[in-house]
Amino acid sequence: MKLIRMFKRYCISRQFCAICLVVFFLLTALPPSPHAAVLPSAAVAPLDKLSPALQQSLGSASDLVWLDSSRQTARVLIQTNGPAQLGLIVAVILNGGTVVHLFSSIDGLLVELPTSKLLTIAARSDVERMSADHLAQQSSSHLEVATTTGGLRTYRPLFGNFNGLDGSGIGIAVLDSGIMSTHDNFDGLLGLSRVVASTDIVSSNNNLAQFLDVVGLLLPPLMGNKDAYGHGSHVAGAAAGRSVGSGSSRGYMGMAPNANLIDVRVLNSRGLGQVSDVIAGIDWVIANRVLRNIRVMNLSLGAPSSESYITDPLCRAVRRAVAAGITVVVSGGNYGSTLDGLERYGSISAPGNDPTVITVGAANTHQTDGRNDETITYFSSRGPTRSHSIDESGVKQYDNLLKPDLVAPGNRIVSAESDRAWLADEYPQLHKSGSGRRGYMELSGTSVAAPVVAGAAALLLQKNGGLTPPLVKAILQYTAQQLPGANIVKQGAGLLNVEGAVTLAGVLRTDISRSVERGTISVGNSMLRSGASMPAAVTSVGGQSFNWGGYIFAGGSHILGGVELFKKYQRIYDPEVVWVRDRVTLDETPIANAKLISSGVINAEVMVGSESVFINGQTISNGIASGEGIVMSEGIVMSEGIVMSEGIVMSEGIVMSEGIVMSEGIVM
Repeated sequence: MKLIRMFKRYCISRQFCAICLVVFFLLTALPPSPHAAVLPSAAVAPLDKLSPALQQSLGSASDLVWLDSSRQTARVLIQTNGPAQLGLIVAVILNGGTVVHLFSSIDGLLVELPTSKLLTIAARSDVERMSADHLAQQSSSHLEVATTTGGLRTYRPLFGNFNGLDGSGIGIAVLDSGIMSTHDNFDGLLGLSRVVASTDIVSSNNNLAQFLDVVGLLLPPLMGNKDAYGHGSHVAGAAAGRSVGSGSSRGYMGMAPNANLIDVRVLNSRGLGQVSDVIAGIDWVIANRVLRNIRVMNLSLGAPSSESYITDPLCRAVRRAVAAGITVVVSGGNYGSTLDGLERYGSISAPGNDPTVITVGAANTHQTDGRNDETITYFSSRGPTRSHSIDESGVKQYDNLLKPDLVAPGNRIVSAESDRAWLADEYPQLHKSGSGRRGYMELSGTSVAAPVVAGAAALLLQKNGGLTPPLVKAILQYTAQQLPGANIVKQGAGLLNVEGAVTLAGVLRTDISRSVERGTISVGNSMLRSGASMPAAVTSVGGQSFNWGGYIFAGGSHILGGVELFKKYQRIYDPEVVWVRDRVTLDETPIANAKLISSGVINAEVMVGSESVFINGQTISNGIASGEGIVMSEGIVMSEGIVMSEGIVMSEGIVMSEGIVMSEGIVM
């Protein structure tokens, strides 16, 4: 009876309690097995399995959301070697812990565990990695013209719809603080809401509620509007809002104004959640991707990125989503400047540090429609990524991936305002016009730039449904415009150019994704549609013309260029393949001797030289155009890629002349 009471106490539901009881009695009834013994990993010591944050929790005191106030219990993400094993679940419970959630996008589970038992559980052979359940939070029209989207469609007021690309049929999942589905920015046919599905993950996070109570943050109850914070509705509006102007008003049209929106609430009414909430939201999106045709997922949020992308649970979850065929767009973070106005490199947050996602930085359009005055905002996080692992010698090995992937308008963007939400109430100066279901507000941040790219991805997928997520990313990078004086860890591959991207997507085969799934396409096979040819690498809009950058980041550590990237199939367009330096994995499993790149592709890394990641993007673009770089003849590349010098101080040393300019808006 004591055992039964113990299981009831530590299980999170009667259903789970019953499962654990069955497992317990089976384990106790059977003779002991050597395979069931709790043994430390032969390759990794228990302490080395703990993330840096968990290792710190064993020592100095800290007030963190994943660590209770008494420091006796930690909220931990356990990643396992294969699907979560029942023996591990029982071990957690027998060691005084609680199993909170089992994940599907990663092999692992969320537990609450006494800090004194962290090393005990880490010693098990079925435990690969243990990480703290960090706090995740929001990163803190004119859009149509500034992104070259305006020429792709026209609005037909008589019918209330669009002629051209508007995102029709494409589902965009927004993992955020919720969406005010009754806002007329999200109206569709016959006035019905285009928010076609929703789920609330964060409301069941009792741990977060207790943490907020301790720090004195009172949360208002959710009434009819699910977005009591106001961030999610604004983000959704930038991606897929519909606001047609009248008279002298231009309206606040989003990028894909007829796309379907899927509301996945992972941030609460103060814009806070935990990593486990986000992973659970990703699980839900993957499970519902076919039913709702979810082709794009937007995460305008970030968490600490000290842990390498290889083992970071949030990074693993987004990689699983990409492998499932979902284009994942992530904000890079708003940590590009210190309080003293110094430019801060190496400030990309997770999961923007993962090589498979599209990480977006913020550009300032200066509220003009022209493409000749854009700059990188002072707050936009710079690369390279500084997440790291510890090697066998105890030395930090930084990921140093090229991020962001590109930049998009993210400064003083006007979009949907959630009615009676905290943001607009706390900062009334953000309000621009209207009220109720017709209210609009202004925000700045990479969290606003990310949905601009998410909406652009929906347009590409409407144009060509056969694109894989890595191919969407490559097209957006290749066609981007180079910003004057901007290096590649400020601007990524350049400024978003939707018209150019749509043009390139239109000449490619529409069966690529299906062929990749079936294994009927090989490196070097033609990717062009029958009778099509590569378009001129230039975009003309509003009387201005600019050249495409002509290069992409492959795996965050290689720079490739040239028309052969899209004339022929490259293995890196398989969403299950990840190539970083000399490491290639297929569905997380390392593979050797993989032919990744076809002949004729240009290796542009030789142009980087001593400038490393601080090379100007225009220099690379000009070099490729003038025939520089190495043309691959064999097509197999396994080089180490770009390496950041460890002697460079990443967080200080360059003074920003722009400083903190209040006219740029409040950065969320």
